[in-house]
Amino acid sequence: MTATQRTEGPDGAVAVDCSQVTRAMRRVFIQLPHVVRAQNRMGELLTHQCKGEEPEHLLITGEAGVGKSFLLKKFREKHPPVEHSRFREIPVLYTEVPAACSIKKLAGEMLHSMGSPFWNRGTEADRTHQLLTLLRECRVRLVVLDEVNHLVERGKAATHYAVGDWIKQLTDKAGISFVLAGTPTARVLLLTNAQIRSRFGEDIAIEPLRLSSPGDVRTFRNTLRIFQSLLSGMDSVDFTEKDMLRKFGYATGGRLRALVDLLVRGVEIASESNPPSLSMLALERSFTEVLFPRAPKGRNPFNGEFNGKPLTALGEPFGPERK
Repeated sequence: MTATQRTEGPDGAVAVDCSQVTRAMRRVFIQLPHVVRAQNRMGELLTHQCKGEEPEHLLITGEAGVGKSFLLKKFREKHPPVEHSRFREIPVLYTEVPAACSIKKLAGEMLHSMGSPFWNRGTEADRTHQLLTLLRECRVRLVVLDEVNHLVERGKAATHYAVGDWIKQLTDKAGISFVLAGTPTARVLLLTNAQIRSRFGEDIAIEPLRLSSPGDVRTFRNTLRIFQSLLSGMDSVDFTEKDMLRKFGYATGGRLRALVDLLVRGVEIASESNPPSLSMLALERSFTEVLFPRAPKGRNPFNGEFNGKPLTALGEPFGPERK
């Protein structure tokens, strides 16, 4: 696929249609080591036969923006629903847990993900009964609950215990494997309930890209090389040069979402010039537009005055959240 399309206007100016390259950047799925491990483990859970034994479960944790949800949705896409004459088979049930979520609301969201027309009706017990029935009837083999940190970001320990207990009972009665995914805060759910903790002992951490070791540098460089390969037909700075690696590391905190946002906007800015060029100036402007609005020059990694300190202070892209 050609990443960009060039056309020449009446005045001889070259215009670039950047829609293809930005679309490719948003859709690219990079097989990072932890991604491969998580995919393989979920594949094992999907094919695991739980007859006569307890199902196995998995916890996937990682900071916001590292690519957890993208990974989980890609896995679901690989195992789509199958329409039979009398029922709909759902190999992988993916549900994103909403904010401020109760047990009743979570059961409803799971039913909604399965396509139930009665997802928002009935009591907590009614919805749980309907959910267990559909899990069996639709032959669900793996349940993925994303953003489970939302279950523990509100309420007290007693509420967290009750939610954990409901999930534990659901996994036991359904007899199928579950994947819980979220930020590290999700571990609070396990800390407040020993029984669910014993079922979700396996934890795969999805880490940001780093530059801490030679192996980390290779992984980061290969990732940027993949993105640069999508710029066919557009001039750009060399993403993989040593100093540029550090700039991208500071600018994105190693988060894939931040990297995609930065590059997508950078390509859009680059297409405004003639000839189109993803230059340092374009990246500097993109950083202030999508990652750190009104960033001082000394806090913009693509500006010559950058002071070389991580963007982790209060109010900065990767700093602590305001309480």
